Amino acid sequence: KTPKNREESLGRQAMMILLSLVVLLFASDPQTSVVVGFSVDGLVPSLRSPSRATLQLQKENIDKDTAKNPSFPFSSEELVEMAKEYIKNPSPDWWDDDEFVFRGPVIGPLVKKDLVSTLQANEDLKKAFPDLQSNAFGFTADDPIEPNRVWFFVRPRGTFSGPFQHPTNGIIEPTNAPYIAPPEIRSVTFNEKGKIKYQTVGYVADRFTDDTTGGRGAIFGQYAVMGQEIDGNPGSWSTIFLQKLSEFLPSVPKSYSSKSDLPVWWKDERMGAEL
Repeated sequence: KTPKNREESLGRQAMMILLSLVVLLFASDPQTSVVVGFSVDGLVPSLRSPSRATLQLQKENIDKDTAKNPSFPFSSEELVEMAKEYIKNPSPDWWDDDEFVFRGPVIGPLVKKDLVSTLQANEDLKKAFPDLQSNAFGFTADDPIEPNRVWFFVRPRGTFSGPFQHPTNGIIEPTNAPYIAPPEIRSVTFNEKGKIKYQTVGYVADRFTDDTTGGRGAIFGQYAVMGQEIDGNPGSWSTIFLQKLSEFLPSVPKSYSSKSDLPVWWKDERMGAEL
Protein backbone atom coordinates (compact mmCIF):
# COMPACT_ATOMS: atom_id res chain seq x y z
CA LYS A 1 0.00 0.00 0.00
CA THR A 2 1.09 3.56 -0.58
CA PRO A 3 1.57 5.84 2.45
CA LYS A 4 -1.68 7.58 1.53
CA ASN A 5 -3.59 4.30 1.35
CA ARG A 6 -2.09 3.13 4.63
CA GLU A 7 -3.16 6.38 6.27
CA GLU A 8 -6.70 6.03 4.92
CA SER A 9 -6.85 2.41 6.09
CA LEU A 10 -5.64 3.31 9.57
CA GLY A 11 -8.11 6.18 9.67
CA ARG A 12 -11.01 3.89 8.79
CA GLN A 13 -9.88 1.40 11.42
CA ALA A 14 -9.67 4.10 14.08
CA MET A 15 -13.13 5.35 13.15
CA MET A 16 -14.74 1.90 13.29
CA ILE A 17 -13.09 1.01 16.61
CA LEU A 18 -14.31 4.22 18.21
CA LEU A 19 -17.82 4.11 16.79
CA SER A 20 -18.32 0.43 17.54
CA LEU A 21 -17.02 0.88 21.08
CA VAL A 22 -19.48 3.66 21.77
CA VAL A 23 -22.40 1.63 20.40
CA LEU A 24 -21.54 -1.31 22.64
CA LEU A 25 -20.79 0.71 25.72
CA PHE A 26 -24.16 2.40 25.50
CA ALA A 27 -26.14 -0.64 24.44
CA SER A 28 -29.32 -1.27 26.39
CA ASP A 29 -31.63 -4.27 26.53
CA PRO A 30 -33.52 -4.94 23.26
CA GLN A 31 -36.92 -4.75 24.93
CA THR A 32 -36.37 -1.07 25.69
CA SER A 33 -37.30 1.37 22.97
CA VAL A 34 -33.98 3.21 22.70
CA VAL A 35 -30.30 2.63 23.29
CA VAL A 36 -28.34 5.62 24.48
CA GLY A 37 -28.12 8.09 21.65
CA PHE A 38 -29.66 5.67 19.14
CA SER A 39 -33.02 4.26 18.22
CA VAL A 40 -33.20 0.49 18.42
CA ASP A 41 -34.65 0.25 14.92
CA GLY A 42 -31.81 1.92 13.07
CA LEU A 43 -29.28 3.48 15.44
CA VAL A 44 -30.64 6.89 14.54
CA PRO A 45 -29.61 9.53 17.06
CA SER A 46 -32.28 9.89 19.71
CA LEU A 47 -32.74 13.28 21.29
CA ARG A 48 -35.88 12.24 23.11
CA SER A 49 -36.33 14.07 26.39
CA PRO A 50 -36.59 12.21 29.69
CA SER A 51 -40.06 11.28 30.89
CA ARG A 52 -42.27 13.76 32.73
CA ALA A 53 -41.70 11.89 35.97
CA THR A 54 -37.96 12.13 35.50
CA LEU A 55 -38.10 15.84 34.73
CA GLN A 56 -40.10 16.32 37.90
CA LEU A 57 -37.44 14.43 39.80
CA GLN A 58 -34.77 16.68 38.34
CA LYS A 59 -36.58 19.88 39.27
CA GLU A 60 -37.66 19.07 42.79
CA ASN A 61 -35.46 19.97 45.71
CA ILE A 62 -35.71 16.83 47.75
CA ASP A 63 -35.31 17.32 51.49
CA LYS A 64 -34.64 13.68 52.33
CA ASP A 65 -31.20 12.48 53.30
CA THR A 66 -29.92 16.00 53.91
CA ALA A 67 -28.00 14.84 56.93
CA LYS A 68 -25.80 12.72 54.65
CA ASN A 69 -25.13 15.44 52.08
CA PRO A 70 -26.77 18.76 53.06
CA SER A 71 -25.68 20.63 49.91
CA PHE A 72 -27.02 18.08 47.42
CA PRO A 73 -30.74 18.10 46.53
CA PHE A 74 -31.16 14.37 45.78
CA SER A 75 -31.11 11.41 48.15
CA SER A 76 -29.31 8.19 47.32
CA GLU A 77 -32.66 6.55 46.59
CA GLU A 78 -33.60 9.24 44.08
CA LEU A 79 -30.19 9.04 42.43
CA VAL A 80 -30.55 5.29 41.90
CA GLU A 81 -34.02 5.75 40.40
CA MET A 82 -32.71 8.49 38.11
CA ALA A 83 -29.87 6.23 36.93
CA LYS A 84 -32.30 3.39 36.24
CA GLU A 85 -34.56 5.75 34.31
CA TYR A 86 -31.56 6.89 32.27
CA ILE A 87 -30.64 3.31 31.40
CA LYS A 88 -34.27 2.51 30.55
CA ASN A 89 -34.92 5.69 28.53
CA PRO A 90 -31.50 7.02 27.53
CA SER A 91 -30.99 10.33 25.78
CA PRO A 92 -28.25 12.96 25.40
CA ASP A 93 -30.71 15.34 27.06
CA TRP A 94 -29.58 13.80 30.33
CA TRP A 95 -26.04 15.08 29.78
CA ASP A 96 -25.20 18.51 31.14
CA ASP A 97 -24.34 20.89 28.29
CA ASP A 98 -21.31 22.40 30.02
CA GLU A 99 -20.10 19.84 32.54
CA PHE A 100 -20.59 16.43 30.91
CA VAL A 101 -17.58 14.14 30.38
CA PHE A 102 -17.61 10.57 29.05
CA ARG A 103 -14.68 8.26 29.86
CA GLY A 104 -13.75 4.64 29.26
CA PRO A 105 -10.44 2.84 29.81
CA VAL A 106 -9.06 3.96 26.42
CA ILE A 107 -11.76 6.30 25.04
CA GLY A 108 -12.29 9.85 26.26
CA PRO A 109 -12.51 12.26 27.85
CA LEU A 110 -15.32 13.27 25.49
CA VAL A 111 -17.58 16.27 26.04
CA LYS A 112 -21.24 16.24 25.05
CA LYS A 113 -20.93 17.71 21.56
CA ASP A 114 -18.19 15.29 20.55
CA LEU A 115 -19.98 12.24 21.96
CA VAL A 116 -23.23 13.19 20.21
CA SER A 117 -21.29 13.55 16.95
CA THR A 118 -19.77 10.10 17.47
CA LEU A 119 -23.12 8.51 18.25
CA GLN A 120 -24.58 9.55 14.91
CA ALA A 121 -22.37 7.46 12.69
CA ASN A 122 -22.50 3.67 12.93
CA GLU A 123 -25.01 0.83 12.86
CA ASP A 124 -22.76 -2.05 11.76
CA LEU A 125 -22.28 -3.42 15.25
CA LYS A 126 -26.01 -3.61 15.89
CA LYS A 127 -26.44 -5.59 12.68
CA ALA A 128 -23.74 -8.01 13.77
CA PHE A 129 -25.19 -8.49 17.28
CA PRO A 130 -28.91 -7.79 16.90
CA ASP A 131 -29.87 -9.46 20.20
CA LEU A 132 -27.34 -7.59 22.35
CA GLN A 133 -28.40 -7.14 25.97
CA SER A 134 -26.52 -5.21 28.65
CA ASN A 135 -28.14 -6.87 31.71
CA ALA A 136 -27.58 -3.98 34.10
CA PHE A 137 -27.85 -4.67 37.84
CA GLY A 138 -26.49 -3.77 41.27
CA PHE A 139 -27.27 -0.04 41.26
CA THR A 140 -25.94 1.78 44.33
CA ALA A 141 -25.42 5.39 45.40
CA ASP A 142 -23.64 4.57 48.67
CA ASP A 143 -20.23 5.84 47.61
CA PRO A 144 -18.73 7.42 50.75
CA ILE A 145 -16.46 9.70 48.72
CA GLU A 146 -18.78 10.74 45.89
CA PRO A 147 -22.35 10.49 47.21
CA ASN A 148 -23.78 11.84 43.94
CA ARG A 149 -22.28 8.95 41.92
CA VAL A 150 -24.33 5.85 41.03
CA TRP A 151 -22.36 2.69 40.38
CA PHE A 152 -23.73 -0.42 38.66
CA PHE A 153 -22.69 -3.54 36.75
CA VAL A 154 -23.49 -4.96 33.32
CA ARG A 155 -23.03 -8.49 31.96
CA PRO A 156 -23.53 -8.15 28.19
CA ARG A 157 -24.84 -11.08 26.17
CA GLY A 158 -25.53 -11.50 22.47
CA THR A 159 -24.90 -13.57 19.34
CA PHE A 160 -22.74 -12.85 16.32
CA SER A 161 -25.64 -13.58 13.96
CA GLY A 162 -25.34 -10.78 11.40
CA PRO A 163 -22.67 -9.71 8.89
CA PHE A 164 -20.13 -7.16 10.07
CA GLN A 165 -18.58 -4.53 7.80
CA HIS A 166 -14.97 -4.50 8.96
CA PRO A 167 -13.23 -1.15 8.29
CA THR A 168 -10.31 -2.77 6.43
CA ASN A 169 -11.10 -6.48 5.92
CA GLY A 170 -14.47 -6.25 4.21
CA ILE A 171 -17.51 -8.25 5.28
CA ILE A 172 -17.08 -10.72 8.14
CA GLU A 173 -19.77 -13.35 7.85
CA PRO A 174 -21.67 -14.33 11.00
CA THR A 175 -20.85 -17.55 12.83
CA ASN A 176 -23.62 -17.48 15.47
CA ALA A 177 -20.88 -17.49 18.07
CA PRO A 178 -22.16 -16.50 21.52
CA TYR A 179 -20.98 -13.20 22.90
CA ILE A 180 -20.59 -13.72 26.65
CA ALA A 181 -18.78 -10.75 28.10
CA PRO A 182 -17.18 -10.48 31.53
CA PRO A 183 -18.92 -8.27 34.11
CA GLU A 184 -18.19 -4.58 33.68
CA ILE A 185 -18.46 -1.67 36.10
CA ARG A 186 -20.13 1.54 34.97
CA SER A 187 -21.18 4.75 36.70
CA VAL A 188 -23.08 7.98 36.26
CA THR A 189 -22.47 11.08 38.36
CA PHE A 190 -25.26 13.64 38.74
CA ASN A 191 -24.97 17.35 39.45
CA GLU A 192 -27.31 19.56 41.47
CA LYS A 193 -29.55 20.08 38.43
CA GLY A 194 -30.22 16.35 38.09
CA LYS A 195 -28.13 16.21 34.92
CA ILE A 196 -25.35 13.72 34.30
CA LYS A 197 -21.96 15.31 34.80
CA TYR A 198 -19.77 12.26 34.30
CA GLN A 199 -20.24 8.79 32.84
CA THR A 200 -17.81 5.88 32.91
CA VAL A 201 -18.12 2.59 31.02
CA GLY A 202 -16.16 -0.50 30.04
CA TYR A 203 -14.14 -1.37 33.16
CA VAL A 204 -13.92 -5.19 33.43
CA ALA A 205 -14.47 -6.41 37.00
CA ASP A 206 -13.45 -10.05 36.56
CA ARG A 207 -11.67 -11.62 33.58
CA PHE A 208 -12.35 -15.18 34.71
CA THR A 209 -16.10 -15.79 34.41
CA ASP A 210 -16.28 -18.32 31.54
CA ASP A 211 -16.68 -15.55 29.00
CA THR A 212 -16.10 -15.98 25.26
CA THR A 213 -13.98 -12.85 24.86
CA GLY A 214 -10.74 -13.85 26.54
CA GLY A 215 -11.56 -11.54 29.41
CA ARG A 216 -11.97 -8.56 27.08
CA GLY A 217 -14.76 -6.07 27.58
CA ALA A 218 -16.68 -3.64 25.37
CA ILE A 219 -15.92 -3.57 21.62
CA PHE A 220 -12.68 -5.45 22.19
CA GLY A 221 -14.64 -8.46 23.39
CA GLN A 222 -16.99 -8.34 20.41
CA TYR A 223 -14.10 -8.14 17.98
CA ALA A 224 -12.56 -11.20 19.68
CA VAL A 225 -15.81 -13.14 19.18
CA MET A 226 -15.67 -12.20 15.49
CA GLY A 227 -12.08 -13.45 15.27
CA GLN A 228 -10.58 -9.96 15.13
CA GLU A 229 -8.42 -9.07 18.12
CA ILE A 230 -7.69 -5.46 19.08
CA ASP A 231 -5.41 -4.28 21.85
CA GLY A 232 -7.75 -2.40 24.18
CA ASN A 233 -5.34 -2.09 27.09
CA PRO A 234 -4.45 1.32 28.50
CA GLY A 235 -0.95 2.18 27.34
CA SER A 236 -1.26 0.22 24.08
CA TRP A 237 1.08 1.89 21.61
CA SER A 238 -1.04 0.83 18.61
CA THR A 239 -4.24 2.27 20.09
CA ILE A 240 -2.47 5.49 21.08
CA PHE A 241 -1.08 5.77 17.53
CA LEU A 242 -4.51 5.34 15.93
CA GLN A 243 -5.98 7.91 18.29
CA LYS A 244 -3.21 10.40 17.53
CA LEU A 245 -3.69 9.79 13.81
CA SER A 246 -7.39 10.57 14.06
CA GLU A 247 -6.53 14.11 15.19
CA PHE A 248 -5.35 14.79 11.63
CA LEU A 249 -8.31 13.14 9.90
CA PRO A 250 -11.36 15.43 10.21
CA SER A 251 -13.74 12.74 8.95
CA VAL A 252 -12.82 10.40 11.82
CA PRO A 253 -14.80 10.92 15.05
CA LYS A 254 -12.71 11.89 18.02
CA SER A 255 -11.38 9.42 20.56
CA TYR A 256 -11.12 12.33 22.99
CA SER A 257 -12.05 15.99 23.02
CA SER A 258 -9.70 18.92 22.74
CA LYS A 259 -8.30 19.95 26.10
CA SER A 260 -9.67 23.45 25.52
CA ASP A 261 -13.21 22.02 25.34
CA LEU A 262 -13.04 20.07 28.60
CA PRO A 263 -14.89 21.54 31.60
CA VAL A 264 -12.84 23.18 34.31
CA TRP A 265 -13.67 20.46 36.83
CA TRP A 266 -11.85 17.82 34.72
CA LYS A 267 -8.22 17.81 35.87
CA ASP A 268 -6.72 14.58 34.50
CA GLU A 269 -4.18 15.17 31.72
CA ARG A 270 -4.30 11.67 30.19
CA MET A 271 -6.05 11.36 26.84
CA GLY A 272 -7.41 8.20 25.24
CA ALA A 273 -5.25 5.15 25.99
CA GLU A 274 -2.41 7.15 27.53
CA LEU A 275 -1.13 6.01 30.91
